[in-house]
Amino acid sequence: MSKPSTAYRLFYPDTNTVSAAVFHDPSGAVIAPASIADGADDPPGWKSKVIALTAAAELLFALPTFADPANPVPVYLTRDEGGAFYKALDELLFDPLNPGRPTVGVTAAQEYRLFETKSTHNGGAVYTVKAPAHAVALVNARGKDPITGDPIAGNDILFRWFGAVPTLIEVEADVEDIADPRGFVPVPVTNVTTYAESSVGLSLVSAEDQIVPRDGLGHAVNFRLRYNVNGDPSEWVTLDNQFITYDMDPPLPPRSLTATLLRDRNDVISDVVKLDWELDPENPGTGVQIFCTSYLGKKHTLYTSDSPATTVRLENISRFVVQDVGPAVARPYRFHIIATNVSGKSAETYAAPALDITSRVKAVAPPTPDQIAGTARDVVYAVFKAEVFADVLSALGALPAEGQAIVNAAIDHVVLKIKDVIAKGGSVELDDFGLFEAKWTKERLGRNPATGEPVITPAYRSQGFTPSIGFKAGTRAGTILTDAAAKP
Repeated sequence: MSKPSTAYRLFYPDTNTVSAAVFHDPSGAVIAPASIADGADDPPGWKSKVIALTAAAELLFALPTFADPANPVPVYLTRDEGGAFYKALDELLFDPLNPGRPTVGVTAAQEYRLFETKSTHNGGAVYTVKAPAHAVALVNARGKDPITGDPIAGNDILFRWFGAVPTLIEVEADVEDIADPRGFVPVPVTNVTTYAESSVGLSLVSAEDQIVPRDGLGHAVNFRLRYNVNGDPSEWVTLDNQFITYDMDPPLPPRSLTATLLRDRNDVISDVVKLDWELDPENPGTGVQIFCTSYLGKKHTLYTSDSPATTVRLENISRFVVQDVGPAVARPYRFHIIATNVSGKSAETYAAPALDITSRVKAVAPPTPDQIAGTARDVVYAVFKAEVFADVLSALGALPAEGQAIVNAAIDHVVLKIKDVIAKGGSVELDDFGLFEAKWTKERLGRNPATGEPVITPAYRSQGFTPSIGFKAGTRAGTILTDAAAKP
């Protein structure tokens, strides 16, 4: 406690009269004066009360009762030091022309909890209002209605800080990306502090409006908070670059959609459909999306636009249903439309009736010259071995009884030997056929497609085959050539 006294004077403008007052010390304790009397020799335009205490104490707060409660005036509690009056809050001499910070009273809000000693002056303590500590802004979408499931427009914009008496907080906002000569403007707030929060020294208030325009766009907002104790404010605490989006109402469904088949599909020409729609005049949105649903129940997006157009021609709708074989069959398609804006979309509007559009038939690749000539064959391994045996038998004229088994084993071991050499990193060159060889792919840095995290793909071995010049030239010519015959 600094500079306690037994003599105090309470000054106030003479437009009202103080009929009684309650006084508190810095801890909030009530200090009952021995006497309160009207002051004498008051400055012009001012009245005063002389407060005498039985024992020296430090008065800091005064809660007056006015004769005219509807028109309260500020009061200034001073310490009387032989006719020099020092204000209890800041130890400055009381100047009736420039009285400065008014004295506040202690109510059920317990305002005394917001004052702290910052320095000393004239041998006494100088009190200031505490600033909110560790303030944060919390912006969350309101989500969906728990009963209907419909989205709830807007955000819960909360401000939380360490400090008491949330009812005395002031919040101001400045929307950075909107030209506004006013700069920071007040934000009405409601105290939503719970017992659990207040028990650990936290306060929580909620903004009563959305602060940014309802345009569905993101806006950068700067906030600032301070306490204001009956005209005695603390320093501002700033919360810069908060990002807030206030979603627009979803558009209303288009009034109508008409689908007209201008041309059906035939073998070489695709279908053409004309779509016309009428938007709701009250809330049309800023764009549209058009879909079709095939007879298989699959929904496909056909058209997306943010233009003011209300008609479009679309081709090749029937591409979504492809028949493996002909003849082509007409299938029904349902067309539907939604209106959109930056925040959402409307319900769907369907065109009636469905349109029957001839399906596309899968194209059949034309045969190759080899297929036309009848020389192209697909030979499986067992047939391949049987044909090799027949060729060997034809070339040698005779083979022992186990000749088929010998040829099959020889072919199997040739294949196995090539695979064994390649698996160990080597190569095998077969004259007039080609080169089998192992190849190494270097270690590389990639990304996990599911998480995007960088991963290292280790080096690995793979196989390669390079045909010989005779094999390559013979294949192109459709005959068998040796390397020697193929060389120029």
